[in-house]
Amino acid sequence: MDELIGKFREVINRKAIVLDIGGFRPPEDPFFSWFGKVSFCRSGEEWPMQDGEPMHALAQINLTDFPFKPKGLEDIEFITIFIGPEELPIHASNGNNWQIRTYEKVSDLIPLNQIETGSWIKSLPMKSRLVEEDYPCWDDVPVECPEEIDDDYYDLFDNVSGFKFGGWPTLLQAEIFWAPWNKHDACPEYIFQIDTTEKGNWMWGDNGVGYFGKGTAEGKENEWALSWQCY
Repeated sequence: MDELIGKFREVINRKAIVLDIGGFRPPEDPFFSWFGKVSFCRSGEEWPMQDGEPMHALAQINLTDFPFKPKGLEDIEFITIFIGPEELPIHASNGNNWQIRTYEKVSDLIPLNQIETGSWIKSLPMKSRLVEEDYPCWDDVPVECPEEIDDDYYDLFDNVSGFKFGGWPTLLQAEIFWAPWNKHDACPEYIFQIDTTEKGNWMWGDNGVGYFGKGTAEGKENEWALSWQCY
């Protein structure tokens, strides 16, 4: 049985990077990863708006501090994320009630002009942590689970929750649907997730998780999608 479990573990295991939020003194480096704060942009970019109101800063992530580059982000060094000030986006395109911006070089960035948004999200520094073993939730298992262990799956294989790059998404309902009936023309694949966090005062619905995917369809490799699930 141990050999069977070990072989199956090798097939479904993925490495991940978790960003731990707060609990330490932030460094002086302004490009450090932050939750609830975005300080940089590309020349010509401004603070994103939604229906005349400023979006809230959700996070800035410096990938040069990561222990490895997650799949799909090999050419990216810095990411910023904003979220609409009212209702959570549902099947909305990037720039509509949410926005993700990616940058190939940190050296290309300039300070983003800060404006008052009335955000309730707490600003806290984040540091990356390597997770050697992350396993899929049942609906995401890529191969058939051996019958001898399927009843004990969740006791044997842990899915790591949190603000996570790589690994497997932490599903709360079923597989991720990037658009109604999963018909998104960019064919996104999961890249990272942002979990509900009491410390950061952020929640997706009822203690949910937000999933960010990047396009795989030809000509849409740089297109992003957002989906979220909650209890």
